[in-house]
Formats: sequence, C-alpha cells, structure tokens
Amino acid sequence: MARRKNHANKSKFFNKQKLLIFIVCLIVSVLFWFLLAFNGYYSTVITVPVEYINLPEERMIIEKLPSKVDVNVSGSGYQLLSYMLQPDQGKILLDGRNIGVKPSVKNRNAFLTTYHGIDFFNRQHVDIKVLNIQPDTLFFSFFNRGVRKVPVIPDASLTFRKHFYLSDSLRLLPDSITISGPADRLDSIFQITTEKIRLTDVFEDGIYRLKILQPDSMLSYEPLEVDLKINVDKYTEAVFKIPVRIEHLISSDSLDIFPAEVELSCMVALSNFNRLSANSFIVGADAFDLKELKSSQLMLYLREYPAYVKNIKIKPEMVEYIIRKKQ
Repeated sequence: MARRKNHANKSKFFNKQKLLIFIVCLIVSVLFWFLLAFNGYYSTVITVPVEYINLPEERMIIEKLPSKVDVNVSGSGYQLLSYMLQPDQGKILLDGRNIGVKPSVKNRNAFLTTYHGIDFFNRQHVDIKVLNIQPDTLFFSFFNRGVRKVPVIPDASLTFRKHFYLSDSLRLLPDSITISGPADRLDSIFQITTEKIRLTDVFEDGIYRLKILQPDSMLSYEPLEVDLKINVDKYTEAVFKIPVRIEHLISSDSLDIFPAEVELSCMVALSNFNRLSANSFIVGADAFDLKELKSSQLMLYLREYPAYVKNIKIKPEMVEYIIRKKQ
C-alpha cells in the first residue's frame, strides 16, 4: 500500500515538472516571436499634437484649428510601439505663412496644407518616418481683423420711493467697450446694450454689475461686464412766480398779457435747493404769428431751466393777450 502511494506521488511530481517546463518553453517562444516581430518594419496611424507658428496678427481665424492630427508613420516595431504609447513625444509644426486664401469665398475661405509638417517631423525624428498626414488640408474662415470702441447703453427700468429721484444721470463704468473680429461685421455695430435690470422702490445710491449683450457670436467683447452707478437724492417741491417774457414781437403795436406772471412748480433735490431761484427759469410767450392766430390766447413754453430739476409744471399753460394800437 505504501509503495503505491509513493509511486503516485512521484508521478504527480514528474507531471508538475513537465508542465513547468512546457510553460517556460512557451514563454520563451512567445518572447522570441515578439523579438522577431518587433524587428520588422511596419506602418500604422498615430495621433500627434500640432503647433502653429507665424499666424498673421492682422487677420483672424474664426474656427479653432485642430490641436491634433492623425499621422501615418512607418518604422520598426519597437520604435512604433514607443510612439503609440507616448504620442506627445512627436508633433507636427505648421507655418501660417503657407496659408492660402480664396478671395471669392466668404465662408471657410482659407486653407492650410499639412504636408509641410512632414519634413519637420522627419528631421526631428529619425527613428520613424511620416508617410502622410490626415487631413491633408485644413479649411477655415480667415478675415481681416477689425477693432472698434463703442458706447454701452444701460437697459434699466427704475421706480423710486416717493420724493426720491436720480440726482444724476445713469453712469456706466466703463461707459464703452472694445469689440474686435471680422472687419466687415463691425460696420453695423454702433453701440452695445447691457442686460435688462429692474429696480423698484429705489431710495439710495447703488452700484450694480451688469453683463453686456453680445449680438454677434463671431465678435470678441472686452470687457464682458460693466458697473451701473446710480446716484439717488431726496427731492422736494419748489414753487416760484415767474414773469412771462414776450418774444418775437415784430409789430409796432404793444402787447399786454394776462396774467403777467405764472406759477411754476418743480421737484428739486435737497442738495440743490439753495441753488434754485425764480431767476433760474425763463417762461416765454411767442408773439410772432399774432395776425395768424384765431385764438385770443398764447401758449407758454419753458425757454430756460436748470438741468437738475424735474417735473416742471406751469399754471396756467396759456395766457390771454390784448394788442394796443399806437396812436
């Protein structure tokens, strides 16, 4: 019984040794096969980065040029494996001085052949050789670059708390921006508008950051945001008696008007109240076409007034008149 057991153990041992020897031989054979295979010359396609030089500054490219291209290369198995594992170690250099333009085509009117990059790659990398590049030609839009500075207009809707108004006009910082892009697309843009802002119950100063609207996606805008500055003041009512000035009276006759003074009311900021007086206003009545008038009244108009007042009202709005003939 013991002999049979020993014999079985020896058989298992020899079988394991045979399996181990077979595996080792198989591995050695595979290695030799790989060595022989990689010693041969092959061709394959790898993807490598692209670098662009000498792009003209006075002209602009609309589309983004590809950052990588497919390259058909040949070389030994070892060398190709290295570039397949690390494609960034090689690159294609394309020179902007080789750009061609088709004047009759408005869109995608330029082209750049990639075969110029083959010589550069082959000079830099002697271990493998570039056969061709795909695509062989890059097509893109190529325009004269233009720059224009245009004013920015705020799109603001404001409502104020009672007796509060703007003490100054709306101010934007900056009040203009620079737009650049294809020169022919700049000709139709004379101003830029901000996004809309709605403010209610305004009673104090404030600064609000607004984005500008970009009406043409092919243009660049700088800056993209502006600050809207709002200066607010409390207003009070001011009332004055203003004499009516007769203007453009060309007749030798004299003219009497009733009333000779009118009441003028307005809203003025508290900070400007002491600057205001009746002499700040001129109310006129135009007597130029008296003979043509069918009415016995003259319409009044405000000839002069300070820019810092609001809601000016004149009572009455018309005056009666009498022409006195000279003896």
